[in-house]
Amino acid sequence: MAPPQRSLADRLGVAMGAAPDLPALAQAVYRTVARHVPFDFACFAATDPATGLVTWASKTRDLGVGDEEWAALEYGPPDVNSFAEIATRRPPVGVLSLDTDGRPELCRRHREFLAPRFGFTDELRVVFLGRGAPWAAMALSRGRDEPPFARAEAEALGAVGELVAEAVQRRLFALGGPPDGPGADAAGPAVLIVDGGNRVTHVTPAARAAIDELGGWDHGALPANLLAVVAATRTGGEHTETQAQAGSGRWLSLRAAALAGPPDSSDVVVTVEPTSRAALSRLALAAHGLTAREEDVALLVLQGASTQAIASTLHLSPHTVQDHLKVVFTKLGVSSRREMTARLVLA
Repeated sequence: MAPPQRSLADRLGVAMGAAPDLPALAQAVYRTVARHVPFDFACFAATDPATGLVTWASKTRDLGVGDEEWAALEYGPPDVNSFAEIATRRPPVGVLSLDTDGRPELCRRHREFLAPRFGFTDELRVVFLGRGAPWAAMALSRGRDEPPFARAEAEALGAVGELVAEAVQRRLFALGGPPDGPGADAAGPAVLIVDGGNRVTHVTPAARAAIDELGGWDHGALPANLLAVVAATRTGGEHTETQAQAGSGRWLSLRAAALAGPPDSSDVVVTVEPTSRAALSRLALAAHGLTAREEDVALLVLQGASTQAIASTLHLSPHTVQDHLKVVFTKLGVSSRREMTARLVLA
């Protein structure tokens, strides 16, 4: 009797377990998924679980262009199968040919970018959710002379969402280790101004260093994480903030806001600075799989609250608070409040 076929989840578990960082994890996902769902091109991205914005991205090959057009389409007016919309589905997966009844041209992203630029004919997208929050996303594309993606292929990817999300979380926050705190800044503030054509018109020396740290220039374009906050700000009309882990390992907060000016101006100012300990603590707690109530308890502990104060604030009994704390300690790999506070210190 032939041995049973290994499932996508089994293969991913083994492949991702051997990946030491996000770039290696992405390569493991590409290789493993290709055995079950063949594709011509793929991109894999880590996302901010609070905003869904791309914070780091990888591609199976260089397409010869930067990500300006992609960011403008992805974070612009509503479109078919945007990552934001797919994240609301259960399972969070979509196939362009299926979701448009065989008319992918109804998707602006496909009509104006994927098909004319690269000859892609279909796209499968999946958002990897952990506790309902988007930690990563992937898009697979097929070209001419390749069949459209099948519903079964989409279902296979939709079934491994939590597995991949947890793997991404572990790479961002090593279990049992502290989150990377704010690092030393280059001299002066990191500020850049981006015009309507996504050209950088003004940039401080510190911002030049931050651009390199966040992924560097890509065919003359800003890295995808900076383009994402710029595009989201233009659509939202006010300001956008996201957190990204830089190549150096430290966390950076990217903040973008529209500049006041002539009516037709679309200039956006972006600032980059080390992420606060408070924000890092919240991300780290979520990455370690704490439930919403466990996170509430942990954050109050990090602020120095006693068991009685936590119970009063959250309308729980002291006994219930202690039960939550036992679970929190187990998930974080610590044995006391002091040890937990030493690893996740609020500023």
